[in-house]
Amino acid sequence: MSASSLKDWSFALPADTEGVFLERPNRFLALVDVSGRVVEAHVHDPGRLPQILRPGTKVLLRKAARRDRRTAWDLLAGQAAGHWVLVHSGSHRPLTQRLLSEKGPEVFPGLVSFRPEPRVLDGRLDYLFEMEVGPPIYVETKGCTLAEGRKALFPDAPTSRGTRHLRSLVHLREEGFRTLLWVLVFRPETECFAPEENIDPLFGETFREALAKGLEIRIHQFAYDGERVRFLRELPLCLE
Repeated sequence: MSASSLKDWSFALPADTEGVFLERPNRFLALVDVSGRVVEAHVHDPGRLPQILRPGTKVLLRKAARRDRRTAWDLLAGQAAGHWVLVHSGSHRPLTQRLLSEKGPEVFPGLVSFRPEPRVLDGRLDYLFEMEVGPPIYVETKGCTLAEGRKALFPDAPTSRGTRHLRSLVHLREEGFRTLLWVLVFRPETECFAPEENIDPLFGETFREALAKGLEIRIHQFAYDGERVRFLRELPLCLE
């Protein structure tokens, strides 16, 4: 797949207003100054977002779809390294489903169809791909918002869930299926991807073991401008 084949593809995700991040009282809540008024926004990302959710950082908000919800806003993105970084993990499913529906065979050659949330022994993964040739592919997606220089990194906090997903993929690979980790990088300044082994050594160790046992990886980079998420390119893996 060439980046040029997808250069015009984008996904609509308009923000409704801009504000300034003040604090994160708990995992799911952010306090944001919007034109001098403090509002509560839901944080739909289990990570720490240390480079983004810092006091004084500009953020983008979207009105919540449900009016009966406690928080009237969703936090969509924050600024880092001069870019808007998408931090709303709930947008990953609609984003990837639209990409697969419109450009699936270009992104994943040989793709015939896909099914969200296939059940596996200990839960569900994100997708099951049916291919023209060979066994189906079990797929787990991860969104990446952390960067160090030109290197995109995941995770930004210890993730037992992420490690469990990798182990599920290894088990399925041993059962004869193809397995794939699909990384969505939302840091447009980066040039490669690696596991953040200092933050979560177990995830890093499991990641390397999974690759050695046949786990495939695809790393796609996106940019967000407050209106649309745009596909940029495929990134390489950078393991030392």
